[in-house]
Amino acid sequence: MENIQVQSYHHYLLRAKWVLPILSSPIFDGAIEIKDKKITKIGTYKELSKEVIDAKLIDFEDAVIMPALTNAHTHLELSALKYRIPPSGSFILWVRNVIKMREQLTPIEMKEAAKLAIEGFWKEGIGIIGDVGNIAITLDLLCQSPFYGYFFQEVLNFQGVYNLKELYIKYPCSNFKITYSAHAPHTVAPLLIQAIKSYNKKRKRLFCIHCAESSEEVEFLQTGKGQWSKLLKERGIWNDSFIPPKVSPVKYLNSLGVLDENTLLIHAVYVDEEDIKILKEKNVKICICPKSNIFIGVGIPKLKKFLNAGIEVCIGTDSFASNDHLSIWDEIKVLHSFFTDISIEELLKMATYNGAHILGFSNMGAIMPDYKPNLIIIEIKDKLSENLKKILEDLVYSEKEVIFRVYV
Repeated sequence: MENIQVQSYHHYLLRAKWVLPILSSPIFDGAIEIKDKKITKIGTYKELSKEVIDAKLIDFEDAVIMPALTNAHTHLELSALKYRIPPSGSFILWVRNVIKMREQLTPIEMKEAAKLAIEGFWKEGIGIIGDVGNIAITLDLLCQSPFYGYFFQEVLNFQGVYNLKELYIKYPCSNFKITYSAHAPHTVAPLLIQAIKSYNKKRKRLFCIHCAESSEEVEFLQTGKGQWSKLLKERGIWNDSFIPPKVSPVKYLNSLGVLDENTLLIHAVYVDEEDIKILKEKNVKICICPKSNIFIGVGIPKLKKFLNAGIEVCIGTDSFASNDHLSIWDEIKVLHSFFTDISIEELLKMATYNGAHILGFSNMGAIMPDYKPNLIIIEIKDKLSENLKKILEDLVYSEKEVIFRVYV
């Protein structure tokens, strides 16, 4: 793969058989002008070749130019668990296996595996990452990388005692926003969830939390008992003052006042119609990780209902603890298989524009004037079709390779 890191003095005209802007119709024999480190024009090559003066032409010929993908939720810290945890069909058994296997990892193993995963993201065409970690072992790797994104320092504390101090000032990290996230409603004390939300709101940061991922989570919030109660007590982190709210995870978080337009819920599998109404009213964002949900055996999120309600959805891969391949392309393929009436265009938007904007990168995720040129050039191994429907299907289902990247 070749790369161009765009400088302020660069002036390019990129041409390819197809340009996919995401927010407008795909362009056959398309072209993009890049000047002053931003996209300035987009159109057909025939039009732009007459309008654009003194630009260096880079002709990618039979290829597709599109925005880089966003992996809005992953745990790079867990990359060394690849192939070490089998799918079990039991969420609690999976959690126990993750805890057991993670305790056996050394920091060197964790960091080297994370480094390989990050390299894999680049080859896959990822440009923006939402990474969640407990010990920040990946943070320096991300800060030194060409990616953009968020690093969420995850808080997991059901007893509620935690010092929310300013994070990682020692790292010069202009490409990544750094803040706290709460692990889940059943593993973080309610007052601490509110404190993390308040911390992020004050600093204009996204509040991220796993929510409604399993039936065990629902049972725990309804009764205060079950497998989660048992596990918390076993690990000595039970909170005797906890009173089960006897509502769904979404309603519980809403009662804590933490749901708004700057809240991102991860998974959201176990939601009902009332939950969806709340999510819409509060303008909450959702990140779905379908392959992880299948691996763990918790089901598939209600994507069609989310979209019909007008809820903004992005896509993540979760980690190698619950996925064999951290590929947004694979996630799109799975979603299209389950939801055949959702167009590939909509899924691509979720994987690019939605993810970028939810993570706060409002000038990425699409190809349009004034956006940053964070682009991938894809070669499809079969002959590139001139039919729009066919090219979109090939982009998802055919063998392909990211052959070139353009970024700032």
